[in-house]
Amino acid sequence: MEDTGLGPLEAAVLDLLWDAGDGEMSVRRVVDALPGRTPAYTTISTVLENLRRKGWVDRRRTGRVWFYRPLRDRAGYAARRMHGALTDSGDPRATLLRFVDEMSPEDADVLRSLLAQAPREDDA
Repeated sequence: MEDTGLGPLEAAVLDLLWDAGDGEMSVRRVVDALPGRTPAYTTISTVLENLRRKGWVDRRRTGRVWFYRPLRDRAGYAARRMHGALTDSGDPRATLLRFVDEMSPEDADVLRSLLAQAPREDDA
């Protein structure tokens, strides 16, 4: 599969950052907000620094506390994962066909509309 560069804990931390009302969180706030987990403060600090090095989050310091905010949005992350799955399928055409077959009518309508608006390569 295409490497999105994120492990499960990194993805969970990003989910929290995306859901944060103010768009940024301290390490302590992330630790306290992770559902069903009790990771060490140092573990989450390391995860956030890894995400920063990978270009997923930015940070700012207030006093002695670092605050992190996402640089990329959830839709972009999902699109990367979808692209990776399509690339790794071995048969992108068949995979797309099955994907569309399983879509809700509403999602299929959105896809039709987006495809109708997309410029074609031969139009360039």
